[in-house]
Amino acid sequence: RAELTPTSSTPRTEPPAPLARPSMPHACALVRESTARVADRPGCKVTIDDAAIARVVSRMSNDVVASLLGPRRFDADGVHFNDPDDPELTARYILCVDAINFCFWPDHEAIRDAKAQRDKWAKYPVTAQYLVKQDGFDNDGEFKVPVRTEHEEGPNALLFRGMEYEHVAGGLREALETDRGALDADRLTLIDGPKLREMLGWPRPLPLEDERARLLREVGRGLVDHFGGSAARLIAAANGRADVLVDLVVRIFGGFRDVAIDPRDGSQVFLYKRAQIFVGDLWGRFNGRGLGRFDESIKELTMFADYRVPVVLRNMGILRYEPNLARKVDQHNFSTADIVAAGSAEEVDVRACTVQAVERMRRALEERIEKEPELNPTIPGEVDEKFVTSVALDWFLWTEGERQRDDAGAGKHHRTLTVFY
Repeated sequence: RAELTPTSSTPRTEPPAPLARPSMPHACALVRESTARVADRPGCKVTIDDAAIARVVSRMSNDVVASLLGPRRFDADGVHFNDPDDPELTARYILCVDAINFCFWPDHEAIRDAKAQRDKWAKYPVTAQYLVKQDGFDNDGEFKVPVRTEHEEGPNALLFRGMEYEHVAGGLREALETDRGALDADRLTLIDGPKLREMLGWPRPLPLEDERARLLREVGRGLVDHFGGSAARLIAAANGRADVLVDLVVRIFGGFRDVAIDPRDGSQVFLYKRAQIFVGDLWGRFNGRGLGRFDESIKELTMFADYRVPVVLRNMGILRYEPNLARKVDQHNFSTADIVAAGSAEEVDVRACTVQAVERMRRALEERIEKEPELNPTIPGEVDEKFVTSVALDWFLWTEGERQRDDAGAGKHHRTLTVFY
């Protein structure tokens, strides 16, 4: 076979240059970029009012501004487990709480409606006495948490109080106080619904009980397979970067992959609520130090798109819903017709615009602080972080929502059956 020998007339060709490897945005950047795309879409069912943002931010007191500049406002009610001498267990507890931190929405509205029902019938002595005898209200008219059977009907059915976040956080704390090994990773891999119910001290099946147990098994298996059962090793693998830790969490634990498909164009909308809140909770719990030290990378996190913060933003005039969505949210009465379906355009728009509204609030607050440097001296000297974060804004807004939620004019939140919030 003749060999092809290059001659002076044969052009030499250089090997092709390697293709440039595109950089992949971190999970938090994906949240920010994809939600901005939704909020800017023509026909979005939610509008963000920038003038209202400017008004709200301009009226924040110096104390409120100071509270938004560091990892504070965490666990004000003491419901969470914390052992300063055992940061590993504290971190693993936070991971477990945030793995099953979803679907609490029916509860407070049920109580509020029960109170309204009591007031409605109070003028009828026989009915009012019946409600009191049913243990719904004591003789002073204060609401009491009744115990009811799963299939109970009648007036007392309205008085059934479901599970709240405090039941999960407090239940897991009490489990650890009784048995320090309750959340060991290898034990988590074996948990089922009844065992979780027993751990939380809950007297009846939990909402989405089997899924909650499955997610805890997933946490246990992920920690065992990749980090020797240690949450601290998971955190250390991020090398002190908050956004990298979010990446690790969504990569290793499938239950944290909070991504919607926009039904209008098939694009992915990244929310990552529970993955981000895990990192934010670490920052808050450890006061920005130790396992919670992320320095300025904590600014990469967005707010945690749920159901409570949009109510507060609507009350502030920052979010406005188009009429059909507003009617569905405001007039709901425990009917499936009032559910905002997971992954629907309405739900995607509410969550995406909530993220973007808080991002705009953060930028407006940064601009105010730049113009008013006298705000900075109000920050306690022991706090290292002196920058605005969406995390702290989320905590502020969510706390406001919890404070307002029994107020008659506070507004209702959208209802979506989901494991993501």
